Amino acid sequence: MNKADSLRLSELFQAEGYACTEELEEADLLIYNTCSVRHHAENKAMSYIGRLKDLKEQKPDIKVSVVGCMAQRLKGEIIKRLPLVDYVVGPSSMFDLPELIKKGKAGVYADSQEKRKEFPDVEYSSINTSSPFSGYVPIMRGCNNFCVYCIVPYVRGREQYRTKEDVLNECRLLAEKGISEIMLLGQTVNSHPDFKDILKVTAGIDGIKRVRFVTSYPGYMDKETVDIVASTPELCNYFHLPVQSGSDRVLKEMGRKYRVSHFRDIAFHIREKLPFAAITTDFIVGFPGETEADFNETLNLVREIKFDQCFTFKYSPREGTRSAKFEDDVSREVKKSRLAVLNELWSKLALKRNKLFVGRILELFAESKKSGRSSNYKIVHWKGAQAALGGKVKVKIIEALPHSLKGRRIT
Repeated sequence: MNKADSLRLSELFQAEGYACTEELEEADLLIYNTCSVRHHAENKAMSYIGRLKDLKEQKPDIKVSVVGCMAQRLKGEIIKRLPLVDYVVGPSSMFDLPELIKKGKAGVYADSQEKRKEFPDVEYSSINTSSPFSGYVPIMRGCNNFCVYCIVPYVRGREQYRTKEDVLNECRLLAEKGISEIMLLGQTVNSHPDFKDILKVTAGIDGIKRVRFVTSYPGYMDKETVDIVASTPELCNYFHLPVQSGSDRVLKEMGRKYRVSHFRDIAFHIREKLPFAAITTDFIVGFPGETEADFNETLNLVREIKFDQCFTFKYSPREGTRSAKFEDDVSREVKKSRLAVLNELWSKLALKRNKLFVGRILELFAESKKSGRSSNYKIVHWKGAQAALGGKVKVKIIEALPHSLKGRRIT
């Protein structure tokens, strides 16, 4: 989502006559698009921006802007801690930044409640994609779920949806520009009221060969969506479904609006309809009150589903969320131990799944001269002739690793 927003913001500035530079010292304007999902991300951003002090002294006219979720959460605190910052602008208001700079109106511009009610009114048809073949298309933003540990609804706001017509028009324009892969984006992408229609119509646009979507909320995923993916060749066989825990009791405490039985039912349906589809997920270990029995239920779920990849995190309190008031009663040592056990288990099972691909031929889009991703989002490195970026190649898989595949190019 941040990459997509950054591309759009860059396009707006280029329309004003700016040009992008890879050299920090050449810039007249620096924009930092920030994330607040984890405290660590904010600390990294503050540290990185703080190192601009010398540059700002050498070039006092350079403008430094902090936009996005951290700007919304910390607001004026950013300028208080980092006086070198000129503009602090929230996620929806960031698209006003070119006009603010033109008018010389430095300061803090957090999103108002009114600003968050509608999807940002910005021209999307002139998207500047960072890839020669793949384009990001946000279809919604924000979240209505308010999981007790998550800051997103507080910084991104409630769910806002683009119209189906707007989304499809952008996809058609991207196809006309030679884009062959579309990634539909949203904090809970499958909450969009027209999600299924958008999937089907986008997949049918002339020139579009692949359609991905992230991130799906498990509670909104249903068998009909799985069936649509299974019956539509252009829809990638890839489902990212962040389950967070294998324990119903912990899910309830987290404020997740589904139970393990629903998640398991959907995952088994995917495995039945699309045996080689990739299912990836997120887990938080050590959530307040998580017992050894709760954690064992998470391990059992991993054994049942055999995820292709897991993104795993130790719980840490997030200021501004409801769970920040909970007693963080799982020790650091236990969290560390559980994370290690979980990572070892899923990696071992992911390797077993990857071995199913040995001997198979996969069709890839080249993301570098000798690597690419398959339709089910497997990273494949190959021996043989190099490929042009975005080129389509076929690779016979000869070796499986926990996180990737190796093969030999055959076309």
